[in-house]
Amino acid sequence: MKKATELRLCNWILLILTFTILASGIQLEINPEGSPLGAWLHIALGLSFIAIIVWHIHIHNWPRTAHSNGRRHPWLGGFFLLTTISGCIATAHWYGTFTHSTIGGIHGKLGFLFIITIAAHIRKHIRFYRRKKS
Repeated sequence: MKKATELRLCNWILLILTFTILASGIQLEINPEGSPLGAWLHIALGLSFIAIIVWHIHIHNWPRTAHSNGRRHPWLGGFFLLTTISGCIATAHWYGTFTHSTIGGIHGKLGFLFIITIAAHIRKHIRFYRRKKS
């Protein structure tokens, strides 16, 4: 598969996952003590999201380009790490107690800030989505 085709596929999957994880996160914020199925769905979406983000970074030849990309996207990378770490902690707490916690709330706020930085990143690169297929 050509790099541009692979990146296009990756980007569309990320776009779909962005909206679905946002929707599941909002659902958890509205009803934090709801069905465990909603939390498990959010965890599964989050793990998928992380995997596709790593794939996206790999397509861009990371770590070879990490130095320049790190300077171009510091907020995106920072919120990615904070959201991922807080998500791991919140998942461990939730798995042990099946109750919403303060770290879960913090994870939700960090996740929302991460989604905002993702939206800015998409806006910056929107021409990629509008490009005709080669």
